[in-house]
Amino acid sequence: PSAPQPLRCSAPQLLGTSMILAQKPDSPTATKVPTAAPGDNKVRPPTGLIDLLTRYSWGQQDPGLDLPHGIAEGSPPQPQFCVTDEMLTTLNRDGVVHVPNVLSEEWVEYLREATEWQIKNPHIWAVPGVASGLYDYIQRSAWTTNTAFAKFMYYSPVASVLGKMSECGWFPEGDERGYHEIRISTDLLMVNPNKGFKWHQDNQNGPLTSGHGGKLDALRFWVTLDDTPAEYGAPVYLKGSHNNEYVGKDEVFVNLDDGDLPEYAERVQEFRPKAGDMIIWHPRSIHKVDGAPGGVWGDKKRRVLGGTVAIDDAKYQGKKKALFSDMGSHNLQQGDDLKSPYFPIIYPQSDPEERAIRDKGEVGRSVEGFFRMVKSLFTTENIEQFSSWTQVVQGARKIKEVNEPFVGDKPPSR
Repeated sequence: PSAPQPLRCSAPQLLGTSMILAQKPDSPTATKVPTAAPGDNKVRPPTGLIDLLTRYSWGQQDPGLDLPHGIAEGSPPQPQFCVTDEMLTTLNRDGVVHVPNVLSEEWVEYLREATEWQIKNPHIWAVPGVASGLYDYIQRSAWTTNTAFAKFMYYSPVASVLGKMSECGWFPEGDERGYHEIRISTDLLMVNPNKGFKWHQDNQNGPLTSGHGGKLDALRFWVTLDDTPAEYGAPVYLKGSHNNEYVGKDEVFVNLDDGDLPEYAERVQEFRPKAGDMIIWHPRSIHKVDGAPGGVWGDKKRRVLGGTVAIDDAKYQGKKKALFSDMGSHNLQQGDDLKSPYFPIIYPQSDPEERAIRDKGEVGRSVEGFFRMVKSLFTTENIEQFSSWTQVVQGARKIKEVNEPFVGDKPPSR
């Protein structure tokens, strides 16, 4: 693609075990579902057998939402003006940065409508997460099945912000070229974390090194659709923890007393993003999110679209890894360039051929991809990954002491 124009200031817009089958497009519907009314906490869809057979979609979905005013399909992503040099410095130093006011009111409403539509028309991929009760609704790779989320990634300012944040000093290839290429590796729609996730690093980033055993090739992101409640639900990060030398590539949950993690345990940064804000971080940054007390959100919601993007000349790193975001029928092999409709480019501009392949329902999970993932479950890397969870459970008392308090509530050291 040709080099993009620099990001311009734009005036704020004032207008309003997964069940895996080869994907076949459903008949799209153009019904719009309004955002749930305040106080309506009937979020979690049922997961009974009859519901699975009659209520859940097994293929492509299209809510039929109109893009915000002035956004044309096939255009580059909307530019944004919110990234500053200070933010680039912060990301490089701390491994995480809060970027406020990324989305206009129109984009926030668009993504809220897409989310509420998805909850009311759940996809079969959401069943394991919903049934677990960890979230009221959670679905990976929503962009592959729901057209509204795909268009959001193609055309919203999120792609432009990620392109700009890649200038933080971590990605020299794009710096030398004069612009950075951004591809979707995976996304994750999350509504209301009921039990929270304690201190961890992200490992379901797709087929990337994510800074382990090779050059850094990824960034993590959140887009928030609701203001963070004052009392709970805030994401919390350990500044500088992306530089730790203890947590391996296959570990998830961590104990802050282990290795060199005590060096970062007091460097706590709590964020309370508002609707339309982003958080962007290094994949190795240690962080946590606490859910609502007792898992009851009442009349509040915390809806987030998160994920991982591949940066510049990333290579396919799917060998020996159980990746729930990499179950498509592509032919990529270890070390191949990560250039594929299964990992579509969104910046400087999405590709029309890749968009067309996605619209045909050809990039979703498949039987072939499922068995590729199952086979990888028995590698040493994945056994170590699951072991990290077991170790945390066995050390529950110590982990509770480290993880439970909110910022400011931790008792003083003796």
